[in-house]
Amino acid sequence: MERRRVRKESQAEGVSAVSRQDPRRPLAELKGLASLPKVDLGVRETPLEAKPTLARGLGLCGELLVKRDDLAGPGMGGNKARKLQYVVADALAAGADCLITVGAVQSNHARLTAVGGAMAGLEVHLVLVGDPEAMRGGNLFLDHLCGALTHFVADDSWEVLTAAADELAGELRGRGKRPYLIPLGASTPLGAVGYAEAYLEIARQLAAAGTSAHWLVNASGSGGTQAGLLAGRALVGAGPRIIGVDVGKGGGELRDTVASLASGCLELLGSAARVPQEHVVLVDGAGPGYGQVFDESRNALRAALATAGLLLDPVYTSKALAALGALIADGPIGHRDSVVFLHTGGVPALFAPAYEAALTSCGGAPPPHSRSAPSE
Repeated sequence: MERRRVRKESQAEGVSAVSRQDPRRPLAELKGLASLPKVDLGVRETPLEAKPTLARGLGLCGELLVKRDDLAGPGMGGNKARKLQYVVADALAAGADCLITVGAVQSNHARLTAVGGAMAGLEVHLVLVGDPEAMRGGNLFLDHLCGALTHFVADDSWEVLTAAADELAGELRGRGKRPYLIPLGASTPLGAVGYAEAYLEIARQLAAAGTSAHWLVNASGSGGTQAGLLAGRALVGAGPRIIGVDVGKGGGELRDTVASLASGCLELLGSAARVPQEHVVLVDGAGPGYGQVFDESRNALRAALATAGLLLDPVYTSKALAALGALIADGPIGHRDSVVFLHTGGVPALFAPAYEAALTSCGGAPPPHSRSAPSE
């Protein structure tokens, strides 16, 4: 991992971990946030839980606080629920009668779009890449259980996947339907608002507990979650510095995407602040590639369950936790620092037989849908 670069970029932000504004004030007082419509997908404040035994196992003497966004929203929850409450509201305002989104066969985002769309009374179409038989169960089972219509693309290219979604939208319009396309991971400036709001929620929780944190670590795939967190930090004016763990080898392209989405999110919220590219801190945590289980991620998943009772997922959070251990060992996270770890959910993938095999074997073959780019 690029430890020296992480240290340089985090210092370049030049903001302490102590807020200069009162994070306990009502979120609605922040300009722009209250004016954006959202649908009720059951997203409520999620717990911020101390996990001391897990912290010690990672080599952390400071506090480890897990933000339980695996409990956010419907259908086994996850971070996409915070984004979709705004995005689905925009679809309804636009007069849509159906949603289209894209992802891998075991996409958490696709599952929550299926559930959230159904709750809003919208038909949902999922354009998914991969082999549905090889990657059966898990999220795909839940997609079908709530009535989503699935369309599978075999080509190993996100460009082809996006083109297939556009073609489907044209076909639906030809039938008199009014489709609304949601990009990969609901990672748009509007979707990122959900995580600007979440950052403010975390700041309030830290203040209410009389504590603070130096760092916030999250898995970063399509970039919208990290972008929203950065926008939220810009609104608060301080707070834990954000390190994104790149789970799909997005590299410089992902950094550019996160900066653009964060700045677009701030603009939507009426803020003049912007997030420059050099303030986006990313470390490589993908291992062999997106969706591929490897020894460190497998060990992190097992340790979280055995020491803290936490179920992580094989694609995002297990890799982020493995990276957190390396960040503590090698820097920039100090052994006595306090860390917030964002649990973004994804548990249903554990019950896909392909991932079960990969997680219970030692050095086993990766699941057959493993790819070089993320689907969140």
